[in-house]
Amino acid sequence: MSIKSYASVFLACSMFLLTACSGNGTVPEKDEKESETEQNQVDDTSDSGEESNIGLEDTGDPQNEKDNQPADEESSEAQTPDDEAVIDEKAYTSAEEAAGTLEGYTKIKQTNIDLGHGISGFQEGAAGHEYLSWNEGRWLIRINFPTDPQYTIDGYEEGPDLGRDVVDYLEDHYLPAPNKIGMIEINGFKDHPETVVKWQDGKLIYTITSNSEDPFEALNTAVESNKS
Repeated sequence: MSIKSYASVFLACSMFLLTACSGNGTVPEKDEKESETEQNQVDDTSDSGEESNIGLEDTGDPQNEKDNQPADEESSEAQTPDDEAVIDEKAYTSAEEAAGTLEGYTKIKQTNIDLGHGISGFQEGAAGHEYLSWNEGRWLIRINFPTDPQYTIDGYEEGPDLGRDVVDYLEDHYLPAPNKIGMIEINGFKDHPETVVKWQDGKLIYTITSNSEDPFEALNTAVESNKS
């Protein structure tokens, strides 16, 4: 082999070694930088997650506390509707004192209107009101009704119409037997309807009050109390 051939081989080997050394020096350095970048990203993500969790733990959300309250605490705040008929019992020192609380009780002696079932009542009017009164046994029943139909409770235009329905109802629905007297007062004005049923039992007075437009709710409560 000639000197030129040896020189060519030597030069080729030198270039190969130089290229190999150059590649081994740069690639690992690039891999190390990429590895450091990925590690930093992982660390940043971990730190961010810890900060996020701390923020959630420190947030005292009143809405969550309210939602976690037992249901029975909320239901305990429910109130009885104003128009629901309820029975009240009150004791007095004597039967005479108890009877004195039923103000306006009277026996109707003069009648001018037929209410059916052999019952007659007394009807009179004054200043936009018409009054209808009658007795059934020991009970006095009075109706205060507007003369203008636009102010009447639903279903009735005149007091006698309501009176006849009450008489029909009491024909086969039995009120408690008072000892000694009882009263039913019905206000037929739709803006402030009221039905009050009161009866005496010796020294006791029982009262049922309803603000419903339907007076028969209070009457039915009295009838049901007579069954117990």
